[in-house]
Amino acid sequence: MTSTENTKMAFLKLKCPECDCSTIKEQSSLGQENMIIFSCNHWLIQKLIDRDSDIDMSPSTDGKYMFPFQIDGVKFAIESNVRCLFADEMGLGKTVEALKTIKSRPVDLSPIAVFCKASLKLQWFKEVVRWCGKDFIPQIITDAKDRMEPGWKCYIFSLDLLRRFNGELKEQFKECGIKTVIIDEVQLIKNHQSKRAIAVMELCKEQEHIMGLSGTPIKNRAPEYFPILNILRPEMFPVFEQFVRYYCHTYWDGYGRPKVGGLKDPEEFHEKTKDFIIRREREEVMPDLPKINRQTRFCELQKQVESAYDREETGLTQFLEGCSDGEQGSFATQSNILAYIARMRHLTGLSKVQPTVDFVEEFLLSNERKLTVFVHHKDVHQLILDALKKTCELLAIKAPLSLTSDLNSETRSKIQEQFLTDSNYRVLVASTLAFGEGLNLQSCSDCLLVERQWNPANEEQAEARFVRIGQKASSVQSTYVIASGTVDEYLTEIVERKREIVAQTLSNKDITWNESEIIKELAERIAQAHREKWRPK
Repeated sequence: MTSTENTKMAFLKLKCPECDCSTIKEQSSLGQENMIIFSCNHWLIQKLIDRDSDIDMSPSTDGKYMFPFQIDGVKFAIESNVRCLFADEMGLGKTVEALKTIKSRPVDLSPIAVFCKASLKLQWFKEVVRWCGKDFIPQIITDAKDRMEPGWKCYIFSLDLLRRFNGELKEQFKECGIKTVIIDEVQLIKNHQSKRAIAVMELCKEQEHIMGLSGTPIKNRAPEYFPILNILRPEMFPVFEQFVRYYCHTYWDGYGRPKVGGLKDPEEFHEKTKDFIIRREREEVMPDLPKINRQTRFCELQKQVESAYDREETGLTQFLEGCSDGEQGSFATQSNILAYIARMRHLTGLSKVQPTVDFVEEFLLSNERKLTVFVHHKDVHQLILDALKKTCELLAIKAPLSLTSDLNSETRSKIQEQFLTDSNYRVLVASTLAFGEGLNLQSCSDCLLVERQWNPANEEQAEARFVRIGQKASSVQSTYVIASGTVDEYLTEIVERKREIVAQTLSNKDITWNESEIIKELAERIAQAHREKWRPK
């Protein structure tokens, strides 16, 4: 299948049931119905759910009640006829809002299908039962050979599993009477041409009610918004190219190629989408939630990696100097640059194992709090874990817990629960990328980020695991371990300049950067520092 065919297949369009016309002339609400008149003068009647009945205000099974802003979120979803995007900042309970919407209109909205990351299936199972009750105990679909069994009120799928059903799932959706789809972490379908996104879009074609959830709907570029916009409002956003042309800012990158950045007019876009996209920030609705306090802990590059690091730095500098202007924009050139700095970051990570262990030991001796250590590379993770086992043994506390990407959802949930509830477990070592999403750590208020990410949004997602409802600390202490004079320090300089831009973007303001730009700037900064280091005095 060509990319063009892929693209056509992915776009959803609201069409006239008589002649397939997709141009809307006007639409209006009439009581519990919405009338859409197409340019062909045929019309379509959409049934609206009951907007006047009360919101379900019952507590969760563990006695928790919705906050006022969450109640407003449920009302917003119902007013949108439950075709909306919850884009609240991380930690504000988007899952609660979606599930209480279902619980408030169970006849109109259930059975439901939940699409989420594979590692979050068990988490969703617990949240569904917690907020909707035992009547909604879900069936978890674990394999493409599994069939949906009619009679359940909730079905949970991993996003990656959807594309393996080869169209069979549509019939099962009809057989089970699915009325609502919840898409968790919608940024995972940001590429409208990917098999994952196409599978989701195909399943959503005939669904009346859809809720998307994400605290970071635009991570790098505004076009990543398109799939969920197309799913929720195909009449507004029918074609990707149109969306880019009318709503996105385009510019030329340093390699002489056109790039797509943020929104041209964020305020206009917000006005256009305000009826189906809702975003609140922590400071707006829960000013008492703790703030994140970032600090850095510097260390030196360890001698055992100095020679290898210097070879990579020299190699990168020479490679950049040998590239002509025409070659700099090529895929091969960028891949080579990324390979150099990735190896440098790995060496830097290995160099920070002992400083990390020293920090953790100092932390454990100075207070009684818990600490989460985020790492990137598997071998760095294992070296830190092995060393901390010895440290914890000497201090007579339980060995550190470990969360890695290869764990199944049941094991992952068990480890998370141990760390949250058992005061004897004071250290957790986790993968930044694998568990930057879906991990709730409100019983811990300290984290150590050992290895930096190219994209600051990934680090902010990790930090947001602690700023959750239920966090009792007045602030969350986030410490970055930085190796002086290395790729680590240069990346830190660049990322800290970009953080403010990212924060503005998530508030519907323009964005002017992406990950490739950071890497390009980082490579130039490394080469510059290398030349200065070897320049004759």
